[in-house]
Amino acid sequence: MVRSTVFAHLNMAPEEAGGGGRGRVLSRLGTFAEMIVGPLNMRPTSAAIVAADDERVELRVSTAGSHVLVVIAAEGDLAAEVFFLRSLALKQLPAPRLIAHDLSCSQVPYSWAVLGHVPGRPLSEVLDDSLVRLAARQVGRALRRAHQLEAPGFGRPQTTGRWPRRDWRETLGIWMARRNAQVLAAELLGAERASALWQATADHPDLACEVPRVLHGALGPERVIVTSADRSVHLEALVRPGEIVGGDPLFDLALGLLPRQPEAFRRGLLEGYIAAGPLDREQERRLRRFRLLARVVDALAAGSPADLAALSSTLDEELAALGEAGAAG
Repeated sequence: MVRSTVFAHLNMAPEEAGGGGRGRVLSRLGTFAEMIVGPLNMRPTSAAIVAADDERVELRVSTAGSHVLVVIAAEGDLAAEVFFLRSLALKQLPAPRLIAHDLSCSQVPYSWAVLGHVPGRPLSEVLDDSLVRLAARQVGRALRRAHQLEAPGFGRPQTTGRWPRRDWRETLGIWMARRNAQVLAAELLGAERASALWQATADHPDLACEVPRVLHGALGPERVIVTSADRSVHLEALVRPGEIVGGDPLFDLALGLLPRQPEAFRRGLLEGYIAAGPLDREQERRLRRFRLLARVVDALAAGSPADLAALSSTLDEELAALGEAGAAG
């Protein structure tokens, strides 16, 4: 039972909440919110759902003078996000402030976190390409600084805080397997061409990584919060990291440079990333291999029919270019 009238309206009827983890969270959201926020002595005045999808439910809780964001994982856990936020806080990089969290599911049967309010809106809602590019430059600079931080391992931590004992190649293999990339590539591209792809990317010795760094793992305009006024824009926070928060920085950059990202974002991101110093020749070759890997896996998992139709010719061109680069190097 929800005691506070602030949260009482949040418990949805089963037919309204829907099924799956999302539905189970929404059906008891008011109860969970009260259990999470109660110990914080916030004196909330209102609460409203900000977002709800298959992965998480986000709830804005307000007091007379402030707001917080309550995040509940509908599927999986928030261990990677907690690590990412703590890491960026070490360098005072733009990210939501982590106020409280519980990954043990001891209080609420889902992992949750309470984050400080971040003003602004997703960069994906900004329509002016010049502002998108300007904001993306700020993202690139922040990402380069985050990549200076060493991570305890590859992939993501467990809810206990421990990291699995696996290397970078294994981590990439798991990332691809979750997207069924090997099977889909063989079906669409043929076994021989798919084998050439993996040899030039995931299995290539140039992509070995010995020292994991802090990654975002899912960078795109929709996971960047900005404020803007007139002809200016300011990066407020990088939010919602992906499943890989420890690994090779150039893989992280490659994800942000996927073709499905707006051109203005891609251009600004790369400009900002190399503002502190250009990539050397070896890094440029490695980035190209990562970009090919990310592009193919992304297209296989969620590409449009046009993307899939163009994949074979794109792959042949890139493999030829990588061969020339390798021979020239």
